[in-house]
Amino acid sequence: MSSESVSVWRGSGHGDFGAEKLLGYGLFVFAVSMVLMALHALAIDDMQVSAVFALSGAGCFLLATASQMILMRNPIRAARSGLLVLILFYAVGPLIAAIPVAVSVNNLGLTNAYFEMLSAITTTGASTFKDIEVIPQTVVLWRSYLAGLGGFVCLISALAILAPLSIGGFEVRHSIEDTGDSVGQGIIRNTLSFERRTLEERVIWATRLLLVPYCAVTLFCAMALAAVGMPSFDALCYALGAVSTTGFTSNAGGLAAYDLFAGEVIIGCVVILAAVGVGVHVQAVRGKPSAYRHDPEVRYLVIIVSVVVALLFMRHWIGAIETRSTDELDAGFSALWGSLFMAVSYATTTGLESADWVGATAWSGLQTPGVALIGLAIVGGGAASTAGGVKLVRAVLLAKHSVNELAHLTRPMEVRPIRSGGQKVTGDAMRIVFVFVMLYVLALVVSALALSATGIGTIDAMIASVSVLSNTGPAFPLLSEDSGAFVDLPSGGKLILCVGMIVGRMETLAVVALLSPAAWRQ
Repeated sequence: MSSESVSVWRGSGHGDFGAEKLLGYGLFVFAVSMVLMALHALAIDDMQVSAVFALSGAGCFLLATASQMILMRNPIRAARSGLLVLILFYAVGPLIAAIPVAVSVNNLGLTNAYFEMLSAITTTGASTFKDIEVIPQTVVLWRSYLAGLGGFVCLISALAILAPLSIGGFEVRHSIEDTGDSVGQGIIRNTLSFERRTLEERVIWATRLLLVPYCAVTLFCAMALAAVGMPSFDALCYALGAVSTTGFTSNAGGLAAYDLFAGEVIIGCVVILAAVGVGVHVQAVRGKPSAYRHDPEVRYLVIIVSVVVALLFMRHWIGAIETRSTDELDAGFSALWGSLFMAVSYATTTGLESADWVGATAWSGLQTPGVALIGLAIVGGGAASTAGGVKLVRAVLLAKHSVNELAHLTRPMEVRPIRSGGQKVTGDAMRIVFVFVMLYVLALVVSALALSATGIGTIDAMIASVSVLSNTGPAFPLLSEDSGAFVDLPSGGKLILCVGMIVGRMETLAVVALLSPAAWRQ
């Protein structure tokens, strides 16, 4: 292993101190955000919802003040307090955010409100809203805002918490033998150089680095969607969902209701940017646009999406030949675009549905196998991005290792090193990849069995588990052909899926690292 390699299981010295301040900052952010939602409700003359969010914001402010006073006298001294803060953000934050939602939406209940807010913060996109049209507009904006906030926190945690611990995809990059400069290594070296700083300092550094670009991309996406004909409110909600790869819709019918080809192109471009590792974007902004071409995860994304689109389109083309509709060029182009958008949407774990997706099946008369979309969702996007899933680099390295093992059966003496981006990957990195994949499969099986125990069918339990663990919530309603699939789940099933969302977003290695005894040593 190179000198830059970092052990997954070690503590980070004094670098994780300062967690108590981050908890207070998080509560203050929630308080200010609720006040903003109260002002929005006031602006649209929804006095009842405005009062609910104003009171909730005041209560959250008092809670933040009290927690700061307590924690400053009793600071957190755990070795991995950064992971503790992160899991508290995902577990407790949605509960705080759910209170005004449960009060504002009739017959929703706290369990459904918590599920909805957790789905937003973990950028999963699973919804329990039966009819989005009857939901107060401020609540819809609140949900989209939390999705954007969750995506931003995901990027911050990747650089400030997961990278110094060498997890979250960084275990592969940190374990690459240094045979030359590679895309993203610069930001990794910077991350490793300040790992002895306090957690607060690392978070502030990452926030300063990412806040302006993240907000700029969101604003640009919203303005572009509004310019091509989407209502301003919906444009903002879809922009927040795209940059965080959440997949929430703010209207009945989703993107298909607008039938805006240009809008789908804009969203497709944004979700691709969001699914690329943040280190690649930093390199490009610093004057190395070739970073996109050289980064292995970008190439893997292009190859996987291209293969799936080709297979899906060929399936529809063959069906069109049998129905003698191949001369319908417009329908054929729509089928191609629908397949491309859906492949990109699920590869980035967004889950938005193209307006041309239904047209593709109508053109050929064939239903598209859901296993293709599920496979894309499981693979996911790049490390240190807002996309979920196993991550492209892990999936490809596992595939390469499997090919090597098969070749080793016939040529035992042959030595074939595994490379990523032209650099050799060590055996330690491959072992960590295997551990992650095994833990992911174990989490999937346990979640599916637990859901089955609540009375859910085996197939639906498996699809729902994949949806939450890959943070691709819209997959379950699409593949089960029930737009309200999450609505009808029992409360126990929803709580099981809530745990799956947290595990999927934090990743199994981070959860195991937090649960290890070393995490609680001072």
